[in-house]
Amino acid sequence: MPSKSSNSSIEPAGARPSGRRRWSAFFKGTAGLIALGFLAGAISLLVLEEFDIHTLTTEFCTSCHSTMRDTVYKELQQSKHYTNAAGVRPSCGDCHVAGRLLHATWEHGLGAGDLFAQLTGDWSDPAKFEEKRPKMAERARMHLLEEGSETCLHCHVMEAIQPQRKRGQRTHADAIEKGKTNCIACHYNLVHKEVPLSERFTQAIKAYGVD
Repeated sequence: MPSKSSNSSIEPAGARPSGRRRWSAFFKGTAGLIALGFLAGAISLLVLEEFDIHTLTTEFCTSCHSTMRDTVYKELQQSKHYTNAAGVRPSCGDCHVAGRLLHATWEHGLGAGDLFAQLTGDWSDPAKFEEKRPKMAERARMHLLEEGSETCLHCHVMEAIQPQRKRGQRTHADAIEKGKTNCIACHYNLVHKEVPLSERFTQAIKAYGVD
């Protein structure tokens, strides 16, 4: 009498896989896709981080915004933000690009519009740059105001600032008490050439008690 096979679970050739095997193959494939997704995501984040670090430098900014080298960059070099007792020297991106990674990448994308304007316009005459300066100053100020002067607070701790003048001491103490610590509302003519305030910005800073 023929004996039964010891491995009765072996399926005949050409038979469809059992339900258990189909699910096992599915989960193995899904796990592989998830692992690949995580790996691709990690690599993308590393690439964005390196891109962010490189594009925040003053050298990179002035290589694209070449007009800035002979204007606002020279103004930066003459400011206390460039040479000071603490030896701290912020780059263009440290002040003008808020956030990191995705936020910073988005802002760099917006900055590409400036590059397009430079490539399509005539910036050889400094007088033409000065004509556009008030509008550019307003945009930079409003951006800082809307971001809560986030980039300023990356370096400056409000509670640690000790203004020399009594008025400054009172203003800082009042701003901290009321939770209205938006640096650009008062310090809007730092680093670069002084530019008169636009009506839009003047109205916006009234919310911070600035008349």
